[in-house]
Amino acid sequence: MPRHLLIVSVIVTLMALTQEQVVVLTCLFLMSSLYGLIYRQWLALVTVIMYVTLIIPVPQPSQPIFSEPFVLQAIAIDGDYVQAVVKQGNSRTKLTGTIDSFAQKQQLETFAPGQQLHIEAELRPMQQRRNPQQFSENEYLKRQRIDYVATMTEMTALSTETVGVINRLAHLRQLLMQQIEQRASKRVVAYTHALIFGDRSAIAPDVTKAYRDLGVIHLLAISGLHVTLIGGGLFVGLLIMRCSRATAAMLTIAFLLVFAVMAGANAPVVRAVTMMVLLLVKELSPLRFTTFTALILSYNLQLIRDSYQLFQIGFQLSYAVCLGLVLSRQIIARYRYKPLQLAIVSYMATVFTLPILSYHFFQFSLASVWANSLFVPFYTALLIPVVILSVILIPLQLMPAFANNTLEWLLLKSERLALYFLDWPATVYVTGRAPPVSYWLLGCLIVYVFVCWENHRFIKRTQVLLWLFIASLPLQTQWANGGMIALLDVGQGDAHFIQLPNRQGTMLIDTGGKYVWQKPAAWQQRQKAPFTIGENVVNPTLKSWGIRHLDKVVITHSDYDHMGALLEVAAELSIGELIIGKGAAADPLMASMLAQLQTVKQREVKEGDTIMLGVTQFTVLNPLPEGGIGENEHSVVLSARLDEQNWLFTGDMEIAQEKRLMKQYPTLAMDFLMVGHHGSKFSTDADFVAQIGPKEAWISVAQNSQYGHPHPEVLAILNQQQVKIRSTAESGAIVYRFNGKKPRIELTITPSD
Repeated sequence: MPRHLLIVSVIVTLMALTQEQVVVLTCLFLMSSLYGLIYRQWLALVTVIMYVTLIIPVPQPSQPIFSEPFVLQAIAIDGDYVQAVVKQGNSRTKLTGTIDSFAQKQQLETFAPGQQLHIEAELRPMQQRRNPQQFSENEYLKRQRIDYVATMTEMTALSTETVGVINRLAHLRQLLMQQIEQRASKRVVAYTHALIFGDRSAIAPDVTKAYRDLGVIHLLAISGLHVTLIGGGLFVGLLIMRCSRATAAMLTIAFLLVFAVMAGANAPVVRAVTMMVLLLVKELSPLRFTTFTALILSYNLQLIRDSYQLFQIGFQLSYAVCLGLVLSRQIIARYRYKPLQLAIVSYMATVFTLPILSYHFFQFSLASVWANSLFVPFYTALLIPVVILSVILIPLQLMPAFANNTLEWLLLKSERLALYFLDWPATVYVTGRAPPVSYWLLGCLIVYVFVCWENHRFIKRTQVLLWLFIASLPLQTQWANGGMIALLDVGQGDAHFIQLPNRQGTMLIDTGGKYVWQKPAAWQQRQKAPFTIGENVVNPTLKSWGIRHLDKVVITHSDYDHMGALLEVAAELSIGELIIGKGAAADPLMASMLAQLQTVKQREVKEGDTIMLGVTQFTVLNPLPEGGIGENEHSVVLSARLDEQNWLFTGDMEIAQEKRLMKQYPTLAMDFLMVGHHGSKFSTDADFVAQIGPKEAWISVAQNSQYGHPHPEVLAILNQQQVKIRSTAESGAIVYRFNGKKPRIELTITPSD
């Protein structure tokens, strides 16, 4: 039976893949063919795959007509921001918008899934990936079965009726969450929402980051642990109440099906509920399912229901951990001492999920083994049961004040403990995204290690080999990337990254930054961590290239869009030397940041100074020897020869400084010009461009720049000089790659996209 289920799993997996995963498809097909040959089932497998592929229907969504009724499927409100998913016919549309008033927010909070709505909105294109290996709204929404996105201007209810059982349960979930919000403290609300309803958006961003970096973030999401505690506790409780095993199983199954919807029905919840339901079926029928059989059936059912789940990180992690632990149960059973057994389970979970975490997040937690050994018993024995009890008592107004205070105290202590451990050195190991072949080799090595462990052969040697391979992932990533000069897409701002071949040195010129102009009112404040350039763009992009350390960070001047993300970068990546223009420390914002980075070596530079990166020399052309105060005209301007090409990095240098450079350096010639001041009309003088004669000009500018950048006059000047223009607004991040071979330029967004 398990053998045949495994064949079905391979088929369902193949069904889920698209043309984007050609390499994965080929590898899986070869693996399944090998499996089929071993068991003489290859021809039948190929026939079924071909047949199933032919009969899969591909529904075509219809264009939404906003004057017609829509059915609300989900709605989420965070401060003054609202997003909703609505359905019309066979199309699903994601709506986003800003709430204008507190009264409008209260009205939107009354909307429930299943209601018919009238909507006024404007369709917009889905955003593509703008930096290498980073978030793509287009791919994400496609895998969420979202056909369109629109900016909403008005949403009104046409009826108060909720249609459908699933929608009614979702409405009940919404009401319970609102009841708890009204009657419990903010911290208790955040954890009950996370541990019972599958929504951890209310947990403080720094706490979420601490749990994630420690490798225990699964404790803040509903997983197999939570479902086992809830379902198993209910089943045992019913038996204690003298229900028959069949009745207890039936009631538990019914409850679990309802709970799956109430908990958000994400992939880990559905997996755990499906497996537990299948294991309880033995109390109602002659059918007997092993844990492995239940896991495979759950996998098949989920992918048949929605094949795009295969690409959800939660789905991948949930099944990777569960499959690894199920197949390694003989190893786990060998250790009788419970704390040691828990440590072994934590170690196995770390290893089984490591390739997935490395691929998607470019890092994994070195602390996860001991952190899980510490936090899992605390959550299992104390916190989760208390939270479950509070969810029952709070809506009924039966929660004593001292109990709420005790729960608040426990949650506060667990948060402080996580934040304390986060400050320990080496909690996170940055791997980057290694070449695909590295992950296939790592997967094979993990299987080999655990086979040897199970058979008592070469245990120590294979474990050492495994961790040596894991430790080499950053080297494999950087070796694959080679030398590069990258202009990251940070919107309105600048951030250039330079990596010399063979790990000779790394440099970041400016960090970008997004300034918050106005502090919102209390009702407008959002619980979800705000989008920041450092956390959401610069750090993950650099980590994807395996960067853990920056030899040099140059801040050209003190404008926020050039240095605003400096502290965020310094918090994630170590910095060898921080370089600023002479006198720039006089700026209050710059002085504040420098004061918080006193452990980092700091240096001021002026015209005539040099910066050495490996064997490459960067010459400082600005500011003047007397320095300045960090204004545009005091920008640090650098020239360098990289890959036999001359490069000029200009910051926000303006025309006056360009004229000075023309006069002082009459033979200055450049192949690549990083256009100053985002292409404003105050930079890029025609005579300057004619004198330095660049082949290409790169402009860092936001889409639909509110400042009108790049200015038409600048574009006209560059075009007249026959300079190739590249812009982050049009191409996303721009990467020039060189490694002793013919260089190539990669655009994150190409015209064909």
